[in-house]
Amino acid sequence: MRRKDREYCEKEFLYDVLTRAEDFVLALATDAAPYVVPLNFVLLDDALYFHCALEGRKLDCLAAKPEVGFTAFTDVRIVQEKSTTYFKSVCGTGRAALVLDDAEKGRALDALGRKYHSRCPVPTPEAMLKRTAVVRISIESLSGKANMGQQA
Repeated sequence: MRRKDREYCEKEFLYDVLTRAEDFVLALATDAAPYVVPLNFVLLDDALYFHCALEGRKLDCLAAKPEVGFTAFTDVRIVQEKSTTYFKSVCGTGRAALVLDDAEKGRALDALGRKYHSRCPVPTPEAMLKRTAVVRISIESLSGKANMGQQA
């Protein structure tokens, strides 16, 4: 990282951003070009989880190449008079896998519902478990960066 004064490696910082961030972008590999998609996500038991349809481009990409990149960010504020942006962010890599265990799927969906204040019932009904895919990203690397101005 070029700006070492903005680098954050402490797990507390990294997990705080991953816990509080509502914005998450996942990068997947394809033969033609990277496929990047914004998602809802949750940090749970040292892994990241997201839900999706039972079929589609994300799952096709992950089946071919489960290695992923991602970023999450929070406290973003553009300061026009200083021509800068204040933020906290985390970038990482990991290995994605489809969650097959219904108990783990349920915990992840329940945690997603709580994080985003969903109106979905908790615990997740069995019928919803059957029609929803859940993917777990086992985190392999994390790095953090922040520019909070005088507040850092």
